[in-house]
Amino acid sequence: MKELNDIAAQYASDNADRFLTQLIAQSFADGYRKGYKDREDEIPVDLRDGNTEYVDLGLPSGTLWSNDYEKMDGKTLFLTYEKAAQLCLPSEAQCQELISLCRWTYTRTSGFLCIGPNGNNIRFRHTGFMKIEGKNIHFDQCYMWVSCNDSGITKKGMAQNRTSLGTVLEIAEVFMGYRLPIRLVKNK
Repeated sequence: MKELNDIAAQYASDNADRFLTQLIAQSFADGYRKGYKDREDEIPVDLRDGNTEYVDLGLPSGTLWSNDYEKMDGKTLFLTYEKAAQLCLPSEAQCQELISLCRWTYTRTSGFLCIGPNGNNIRFRHTGFMKIEGKNIHFDQCYMWVSCNDSGITKKGMAQNRTSLGTVLEIAEVFMGYRLPIRLVKNK
């Protein structure tokens, strides 16, 4: 029997590295697949389907702006910054270009109309934003996330508001846990 124990010990010694390597490799592959699946599930809508329509406003940067806020099941999609940041959000510079080079008009019923240098336009409807509880607030204003690298609990958002002094368009700090609508951009 001692001979069998010696043979078993030698076999274990010779093959332990191979078995451990296979076990670790399989665990890594399983974890990678699960992480990938979790990541897919985390983004609530597949924006790679080509349904986003972009408009060329004639901006010098060549930025194309989505024609409308992103939607899911026909309703405006509101995301926290963490989820929205994974998409092609406009940068602060792109928003400043939009604010300064476009002509803006306002109607109480349909929000802001942004008319580009080439005459093409996009509309920013009143959206407000959602706090953590999921209730819209400031529904008479237009908001959207802006891509930024700032650390901390506030991120950048573009806010459009109509005051007694006229139209106010600004890049403002917004708590990253609020849910704002998103507009996508891409380059020509």
